Amino acid sequence: MTKPECSKKEPTREKTKTKTDSPEKDSKLTNPATAKDLFSVFAPEESDNDEVDIEKRDDKKDENYEPACKKSKDNNSKRYIPKYKKEWENKPELKSWLSESIHGNTYFYCKFCKKDYRCGISDIHKHMSSKKHMLRATVPAFEAQKFKFRGLLCPVFTPFVNTRRVTPDINLEAIPKYARFLNACEVKGILVNDIIGEGMSLTIRERINVTDAWTDVCEKHNLFLMVQIGGAPLKDVIELAKHANTRDVGAVVILPDLYNKPQNHLDLIKYIKLIADFTKNVPILYHHHPKFTHVEVDITSFLLDIIGEVDSFVGVIYTTNDIQQSTAAMAVNRDKFTVFMGTDEAVLGAAASGFSCIMGVSLNFLPKLVQSIRESVTQGDIKGAQKSQNLLNRAIDVIGEQGDYIAAFKAATDVITGTCGNTTREPLQTLWEGTIKKMQGKLRELGVM
Repeated sequence: MTKPECSKKEPTREKTKTKTDSPEKDSKLTNPATAKDLFSVFAPEESDNDEVDIEKRDDKKDENYEPACKKSKDNNSKRYIPKYKKEWENKPELKSWLSESIHGNTYFYCKFCKKDYRCGISDIHKHMSSKKHMLRATVPAFEAQKFKFRGLLCPVFTPFVNTRRVTPDINLEAIPKYARFLNACEVKGILVNDIIGEGMSLTIRERINVTDAWTDVCEKHNLFLMVQIGGAPLKDVIELAKHANTRDVGAVVILPDLYNKPQNHLDLIKYIKLIADFTKNVPILYHHHPKFTHVEVDITSFLLDIIGEVDSFVGVIYTTNDIQQSTAAMAVNRDKFTVFMGTDEAVLGAAASGFSCIMGVSLNFLPKLVQSIRESVTQGDIKGAQKSQNLLNRAIDVIGEQGDYIAAFKAATDVITGTCGNTTREPLQTLWEGTIKKMQGKLRELGVM
């Protein structure tokens, strides 16, 4: 049988195709190596004259391109192509944007430009000085300045009408009194509709109503408002994101999808990116609470890979007792990211480790005690800080023994401050009066009432 004419006409071209590594083929790897592989919008754009665009080069079949150490046709000598070195990422001028490419060690990836380029340290420095890169490199620095909050963040409870109904109505009239109490105690940050606020037990309309009510009182008392919009179907999360954007809240906080959980930090980046398209310029934080969400991701890798991908992303609320991991996350990029320590038992450790932002449920009922821990650390009074932390821990233990975590702390807040009521929604169990009185007695013995 006669061979097809195309084989006769272009034997050299076919041979070249089989020998040349195809980045296009590599990009179809089952397990993506970097965050950019998750999004089709990361397709390279037109590059500068000093930059090599992988996809553009493939289309033109550049005959001058040769893989590393490929033999020249004219002689048997090997042509050296510079290879990527991981150690380059530690250079101060490169650390924030340089990353290895999934297309092999003859390329590097720019997180700001979201593109791959031909490798070599001289190529990297040439790209860094290009106008296009410098223009994009200013975006993270600009966005980093948008989140100004520093201090104590209180995740507030959602007040319900005092009833034994399965789904009690929200008592929006209690919110102004709640806000006045926190403002008087010098708590300047408010987080609504989070785990403590039973956000996942509220309808979308109820979450919007709660946000509206808190927005009004926070403007009046000059409180910084953050709204948790996650933990719901994506369509509902997008609706909440749009609403938060219209109310000009200080920031939005995102919990992961609680059913279709992200399998790794790249999945989480993709999820946050979808939501960021609707929050516009509102700063975004991720609430890392593995005990509640059962989502375990490497937060350090997450923060490193999200740089340049979601410009409005500004930080993490770290609700674990692991000071070492949270401190490592805080060190990733202090100019870009804010890391909250979100565990009451770790207030002393967080303050001593340099955390400028702390979130704790105990700010609802013992705000002065939490503040005294921070102040003692600032003044160098470690013994005083330890004494206050021990008292706080004993109070938390007493409260936690009484029933469901949220129901118990909500009841404690009500008996100490009288601000939010003690009613919760099913399936959470509202504490019975006898249990509440027992808790009151133990708290009086500790001297916190």
